[in-house]
Amino acid sequence: MSEQQQPNLTVRVDPNEMVQYVHNLMTTPSATAPTATKELAHRQWGGDTPVARAAQLRWSALNRAFGDARVSTWTTHPRRDQIHVPAALIAAAGVARLTMAEEEVVFDIPTLLDATLELCEPVGHA
Repeated sequence: MSEQQQPNLTVRVDPNEMVQYVHNLMTTPSATAPTATKELAHRQWGGDTPVARAAQLRWSALNRAFGDARVSTWTTHPRRDQIHVPAALIAAAGVARLTMAEEEVVFDIPTLLDATLELCEPVGHA
């Protein structure tokens, strides 16, 4: 990780804006290319802003988190090449604490899941 990215670890992205960013990524052909994720972030946040850089960093960390068994209970795989992710998990990716692990930016998974639960709509009666 470059010294330039270090300040972006603490920048939070509004949960609704994070969901919109990921939605834009998923509905844009060729959005998997790093240049596309950067372009979409710049478009959404008006250029190379701290929030745009943080959103890109958080998106990368969320993709790594999908490989964690603790996150897999929140996702479904209807087909081998698809994954369904609740909006609350994506929204939580905008605000959950990031950390460094083996030269990569990752989410502290328990914190990510706690943030997800806080953003879920209440269901039923307590």
